[in-house]
Amino acid sequence: MKPIHKLISISRNPGFQLDPSLTREESTILRALAAGRTDRQVCSDLRMDPTEFLRMMREMRAKIGVKYNDALIAWAKRQIKDGDQRIDMREGYGRPA
Repeated sequence: MKPIHKLISISRNPGFQLDPSLTREESTILRALAAGRTDRQVCSDLRMDPTEFLRMMREMRAKIGVKYNDALIAWAKRQIKDGDQRIDMREGYGRPA
């Protein structure tokens, strides 16, 4: 049996951004962590050095103004839930107004 590779695929509205101060790579990392991926899985998926990952996490905490990684991930989950119009929709379309 061939191994199934799980890639991070984030498809969002082009106008949706977690926070304007975050880079695209930082947003991708936060979305992956908010989706339940571990630090190691994210580093492996993005082929990122763990030291670089830790540096980026430290910078994101400073930008968002939180002290711990779990608070940063909780913040990202709230932002994603508030910004994603397809949530709870089976068809993947936005909610009617």
